[in-house]
Amino acid sequence: MQLQAQSPHRKARNTFRAHVPQVLALLFLQILTRLAAFAPLLYAAAGGGFGGLLPGHEPALGLMFSLVLYVFLVMPMRFQAAARLAALHGAPRLYRLTGTSYARWLAAALYRLARALPLLLPFLLFLGAFYYYLRVPPFNESLVAIEGLGKTLGGDTVTGIALVVLAGLVTLLLFVCGWTKGVAFEHQPVLETGVSASWRAAKELKKRRKRRIARTVFINALFTLPALLGILAVLALYFYPQRSGMLIFDFFNVGTALLILSFPASVVLQGVAALAVLYLPLLPLRKLALSAVLAPGASAAQDGHAAG
Repeated sequence: MQLQAQSPHRKARNTFRAHVPQVLALLFLQILTRLAAFAPLLYAAAGGGFGGLLPGHEPALGLMFSLVLYVFLVMPMRFQAAARLAALHGAPRLYRLTGTSYARWLAAALYRLARALPLLLPFLLFLGAFYYYLRVPPFNESLVAIEGLGKTLGGDTVTGIALVVLAGLVTLLLFVCGWTKGVAFEHQPVLETGVSASWRAAKELKKRRKRRIARTVFINALFTLPALLGILAVLALYFYPQRSGMLIFDFFNVGTALLILSFPASVVLQGVAALAVLYLPLLPLRKLALSAVLAPGASAAQDGHAAG
């Protein structure tokens, strides 16, 4: 008789109840790690500088520093967190942070990044071009560039703006696909089996559990949706009273504010409150459910048919 698989989110709920302090401590460490990685960006957004380097472009410089820190600090710790979550589910997994384990997780993180880079680069290049045309040339030159883009399709400035937005959405979609491609790899026993073997195991696991993974990711996305809508609502309430009625000016104002993170403290606090209320409470369940379906040995009969 085939063993019936347990729902990843039910498994996550049961594991969380059994290990509340450990799960919260792990997630708290992960949040601190991300705050440390994005400290240069937050520092620049608060008005800090970097010794006179690229004056006027501190947020962009802060973002570049933060991306480097993310690769060397956050990405290896994602592997550590995945190993710890699998262990909480009952899977035999090494997860202690040592110099050796960090070096192996970093190697895995760099491999993950290299495999995803072809899909990540288009959006990064789009961001670079978007930043350049909104922040470097005079407004008239940027306007001419957008109009010229629109004229390639026989349109005008509105067409150009639409093409910019479309390019941003398409490259962002590619970025998300590239990033999520390696999530299953993070949940493999990299310390025990090595990078290459873990990458192959992740590919095989995604094939075997395709439907269960898709369902888990979909439910997690629904859990994230309220937080996303909350942030969008905060931004809409801030930008709506500032609209000029002219699309090009509103496009530049919104784009520039988002690029340099130029928001009043009240808006920042509202965004933080939205995340605290709508995102953080469901974060343990999301992470544990993903571990239950992606980590080998984390849940019984995951390769069997889903119940119900």
